[in-house]
Amino acid sequence: MENSMLKKTPFVRLVIAAMLGVGTSIAPLVLLSFGLSTFIVIRIVGQEHATAAFATATGISGIAVVIFGLFSGVIADKTRLKMGRRRFWMIAGSIGGALSMLALTYASSIPVFIIAICLVNFFYGMVSLSCYAIVPEQVEPEKFGRVSGLIGAAAPAFVMTGQMVMGAFAKSTLEEKMITIIIVQLIGGIVAALLIKDNYFAGVAKGEKKSIGIRGFYPSFKKHPSYTWALLTKLFINFSNAGMGMLTLFYIARFHLSETKIFQLMALTAPAIMLMVVAGILGGFLSDKVKKQKPFVMGAALVTGICLIAFAFSSNITWVIVGNFIFNFGFGMYGAVDNALVNRILPSKENAAKDISIMNTTTSLSSTLVNFAAPALIALGTSLFGGDGYTLFFLVLAVFSILSAVVVLPIPEMGSKLEANNDTTNEIVV
Repeated sequence: MENSMLKKTPFVRLVIAAMLGVGTSIAPLVLLSFGLSTFIVIRIVGQEHATAAFATATGISGIAVVIFGLFSGVIADKTRLKMGRRRFWMIAGSIGGALSMLALTYASSIPVFIIAICLVNFFYGMVSLSCYAIVPEQVEPEKFGRVSGLIGAAAPAFVMTGQMVMGAFAKSTLEEKMITIIIVQLIGGIVAALLIKDNYFAGVAKGEKKSIGIRGFYPSFKKHPSYTWALLTKLFINFSNAGMGMLTLFYIARFHLSETKIFQLMALTAPAIMLMVVAGILGGFLSDKVKKQKPFVMGAALVTGICLIAFAFSSNITWVIVGNFIFNFGFGMYGAVDNALVNRILPSKENAAKDISIMNTTTSLSSTLVNFAAPALIALGTSLFGGDGYTLFFLVLAVFSILSAVVVLPIPEMGSKLEANNDTTNEIVV
């Protein structure tokens, strides 16, 4: 299809649609990980067996999310419908996600819980993926930066709003909270689809098809060592961040908080998400200003490690609240500057999407591994230190934060001779 024949959505409408679609599809997944799914597991198996059941269920679903992440882009791109592939998946993903959320809400067994949460991740993931994909298809390259910034701020803003709403209605039932999320996302996803103009792609000629062999899938460490070091730093920091999903059980085990108190605490710490956004903007600006990235990435990783050590030995909920804010500041700065670093060291422009997708799997992979390992680590911590067992758990996460900082050292800094020899020229947003 020629560019002149492509339908384009007016810029403001497209930005509003993308922010609405991304925000309302990512927020439910984050809110589930912040406590809603934990209480569903507690309802199914009881509080005594919740830690093991929750870790197993989220670990299995995490593996599914990794697989979905590798193939969902192919599924979305191969969809051929007159209404447009992006609009279709915004609507189909919202409806499929709503039905999956209902199944999750009323799940009566762990297998049903696992299947439902896998489907929720797939369908809502397709909504956000379609919103991201519409940008390079319809927006001029010179506007990519501002659009990416606005869309990037949408998810934290919706998550923070969702946490505050959950806190304000903390005394409402779990089912009422879940149904509210379903309705808001369904409206947001459908409105986003109605706002955009989409295009029908009939496909490409056979001669244009390309295949990537297994040997060429992962960039050679010998030729592109910085790529592997960058992947490791991202993997290690994601290990640390994945452990934050255990905070709900940590609150129950160490501070004996009720469901109502936990949702009120979530509302209290919700502004930390906006602090993460501010830290990302600040870190990106300062790193560009001084033309240095590694000090910001390493420093931010170490800040998260210090916060996790504070969690390990905290005996007062106030320390946890303060640590939560500082952790989000460090993680926000790390994410923004590390993404810029990754953009700079990508092996090639031609395979940028493939290489970025490999990087992105570290989020789901780390979450899966942490959820599987958490019960064993907590049990070992109980036998070594006594108490609730979370001291060892958070200390191990702190070690991963430190490792994340250490593996940045071999990566060339901006403007170095090593970087000049491996210049990829074009910037790709992760």
